Order: sequence, then structure tokens, then C-alpha cells
Amino acid sequence: MHARQRSSALPAVFPRAALPVGLAIAALSLPACQDGENALPEGIISLSSGAAQPRSPADDPATIPRVDGPRIGAVEMVAPIYEKADRRSTKLGYLRAGGTIPRGEKPVAFDDCQGGYYRVLPAGFVCAEGDATTDMKHPILRALTRRPDLSKPMPYPYAFVRAIAPNYYRMPSEKEQLRYEMSLERHLRSYRKLKKKWDAIKVGSNDVPLDEQGNAIGEPPEEPPELSDSELYGGNGSDEIPWFFKGGRQIPNISSFKVPGYAVITNRIARKAGLALIDTFMGDGERRFAMTTDARLVPTSKLKPARGSTFHGVDMTKGWELPLAFVHRQGAKRYDLSRLALDEAGDLPWHTAVQLTGRSKRLGGARLVEAKDGTWVRDADVAIAVKPSELPWFAKGDVKWIDISIYNQTLILYEGRKPVYATAAATGRDGLGDPKKTFSTVRGTFRIRDKHVTTTMDSHEVGNQFELRDVPWVQYFEAGYAIHASPWHDDYGKPRSHGCINLSPIDARRVFLWTDPPVPEGWHGVSAGEATGEGTLVHIHP
Repeated sequence: MHARQRSSALPAVFPRAALPVGLAIAALSLPACQDGENALPEGIISLSSGAAQPRSPADDPATIPRVDGPRIGAVEMVAPIYEKADRRSTKLGYLRAGGTIPRGEKPVAFDDCQGGYYRVLPAGFVCAEGDATTDMKHPILRALTRRPDLSKPMPYPYAFVRAIAPNYYRMPSEKEQLRYEMSLERHLRSYRKLKKKWDAIKVGSNDVPLDEQGNAIGEPPEEPPELSDSELYGGNGSDEIPWFFKGGRQIPNISSFKVPGYAVITNRIARKAGLALIDTFMGDGERRFAMTTDARLVPTSKLKPARGSTFHGVDMTKGWELPLAFVHRQGAKRYDLSRLALDEAGDLPWHTAVQLTGRSKRLGGARLVEAKDGTWVRDADVAIAVKPSELPWFAKGDVKWIDISIYNQTLILYEGRKPVYATAAATGRDGLGDPKKTFSTVRGTFRIRDKHVTTTMDSHEVGNQFELRDVPWVQYFEAGYAIHASPWHDDYGKPRSHGCINLSPIDARRVFLWTDPPVPEGWHGVSAGEATGEGTLVHIHP
């Protein structure tokens, strides 16, 4: 969806009563209320009433899922979870291919679903036909066992395409590789010679120590970890070709690119595209291949490992106060103004947070803000998080809301009137322009509409002209506008997107874990609603 699209519907800023996710299954399992003062729940026999009515399949205890009960799994990239046992009902969320969740032992209905609708935890129904199955021996469920690691800012190993790369449908022979990859022999000679340089990694998002809430609790290491090729590209330590790629392809095609079963290649991936990886192994010609989340293959010689930025915001409950600043320009300096001159007083490291006093002054045409240590900082070198002069009316009690300033390029999480987290963001590159006509971020008050652990985003949404699969921690709040991680850049505190709110992977995960509705265990995405919970408020202003 294009980022400049905008819904005409106004957000509901009055909090609505919503069932907590944990209670939703109970609500779904209760029969409808009857009218009259002598009404009794269906299934309860009244001694003063006539003969009891037959119990419907939906009231059978065997339809109620248990945590330790049987499971249902997704065999397509998306398996919807419905509010009711009806494809026409609201979608509460979805499972990702290979993912499984607990279900009832028996289906509740077979209407428009030959395999039957099963209740799932913590709420909703999944149709065991087409997108999902109760057969835990299904090839997709046996093959795609790697799930996203929700404890990490980068939930999968990621890589960017450094040279136009084939998306192979099955393991290619050496002859087929030469056929489908132009100038392959020259490329492989260069790769063997420069592999160490080409595959070199930096310290990344997953190297920063975090607490349970996602706050950084220590500095990143000086050097990146020593990772094997298998670890870099999503493997489990074994370089053996897995059973489902031996002797051809043994699993169905779940990608959006449809090809006949005998195909060798599906398509090609443009340079700089981003991919999430779930396995890697050695193929013909002693060449390594990586498997993407849709079970296609890419030669790793044409990939560059991507590990995300180490930048992050600050936990406002740990002594920080507003205003504070985040350094977004490399080579920034602190200044001593005691002689009414810009005397350098030290370096201001890139990406660091600086506690401010709230005082500012102009000198030599530059506006400077005072740091708590008495030095001064150019406001052009930092993104400054400040408390609004007037908080919105809904900032009361423990109401969660997100404050985003386009002018300041900052994002602050609030609980009522209390800021709990602050960081630098990157909003639409056209600043305060018209979102309908320019790459500007929409302004107003909205609610989180749906959340995705990862999802492929349109290039117009992310402000990148290349395909980006499995963008982490995506939260849509209005049409194609979303808050999400942006592992492809490290430029927070400056406008640069096509309208979305770009955050570092660490910050995007921190925000994702804090907002409502929470993504239930095993689900890959959730939509706000009565059964799942109301979305957190998002307040965007100049």
C-alpha cells in the first residue's frame, strides 16, 4: 500500500471497553444470552423447564483448546485467524508458514471449510483447509521449523543482495547455475579472493544487551562476535542439503511468485534488496545457498550480512528527564561559551544521548542548547526530545500513547503524563508537507491498527526503491503509514522516509513490545479489535 494513501475514517480516541486477549477465548466459548428473567446459559438444564435442547458442536468441551493440546499449523505464508468460524468474519491475526498454535480437539463447524474450523489460543478460529492443517507431518511444517527469535531486535539473520541474484526454486546443479547467472565464473573467482572482506560484519543490534522490556542495559562490544558462515546465513550448523531439497523440491511453493513444479528458478532479486534467512547449506560446486522465509534459495556469494544499527533510545524511568538530545551528526562537538565564543570542549560521539537543562542561546548565527555538564551543543547536531507545552487531553491515568514530533524527529512513549521511553526517529523526508502530495508523515491522532513481527513492505512505504522482505516490528496506524524497524539505514534523527516512522531495530522492538494489542504467542501478526484489545494511541504533530 502506498504511504501517501490515507483513510478518511477518524480514529477513535475515546478508549473503548475491550476484552483482554486472555479472556477472549472464554468469551468466544460462551453461548449467546437469552431473553427473559429465567434465562439460563445454553447447556444448563432447568428442572422447571421443558426438555433440554440438543447441544451444538460449539458447546462441546472437546472444541476448547488447551496449551498442551493438539495443534494447527500454517502451510501458506499467511493462515488467517478469524473472529468467528466464518471466512467472512473479522480477521484477528495470522500465522506464518511453519508456525503452529494449540487448537481444540474437534472442529466447531464445517461451513465453507471442508477441514473444519478449530478454536485456537488465545482467541479465534482457524480453517484447516488450504492455508492451515492439523497434520503435523505436513511437509511445510516439517521443513520450516525456524521461527523468528522475538528476543532479538533482528528476529532473523538478514542480508542484503550485493549483486543481482537468482531466487532458485530448487537446488541448482553447477550447469544450471552457469545457465541462470551471468558471468558466474568471474563472480566466483572474485568472491573466493575477496570473501573475507565481502562477508565482514560489524557490531549489530543483536549484540547490545537488553532487559526484558527491550531497554538497552549496557554498551555494545568493541568487536563483532565470531560467527560461522552457517550462523551468519541462518543455518543450524549442518551444511548438509535438507531432505526437502534432495532430489528436487519436496515441498509446495508458498511464495507469491508462481512457477511450475519442474522450475529451477522463480525470479531474480535486484541489488540492495533485503532478505530474512532461515537456513543455509552447501550445494553443487561447493557453493553455499541460503533459504528465505518463503522457502526459496539464494547463493550467499551474492549476499551481504546485515546486522542492524546499535543505536537506541533511553529508559526514562532510569534518571533521564526531558529535554534530552540524541546526536545524529558524526563529528559533532561540545562547546564552552564562557568567553562568548564557540570554543570546542570535546567530542560529542555519534548516536549518544545527552541530558539537557532546557536552556538555549544563540551565538554566531547558531542556536545552542545547554547540556547538564555545562557544555553547549549545536541544536543542528542533535534531535531534541521535549515535553509538549500542552499534553493532549487523553494523557491521563495510565493510558499508553506515543508522541511523535516531525520537527524534532523524536518518538516518546508515555503512560498518562509520564514519559517512559524516548528516542530519535526518521519520519517522512518532505517534513511538514502535504502527505497526499509529498513524502511527508501524516499528522493527527490515530490508533495502532495491526502489528506484524515481520512483513514485506512496499517500497513506497519504507522509502527505499528496492524490495525489502520481512521488515521487523511493523505497526500500521493509518492506511500505509507504519512505525517499523529500518535495518537498511542508520540515520535516525533526520527525515528520510516516504512517510513511515523509521526506528532502529532495538527501538522498534522496544515500542512493539510495549504497545497494544500484544501479539499472542505463536501468532505472526495481530489486528486490534474487541477480541484482541484496542490499539495504542499514536499522536503525531509538528
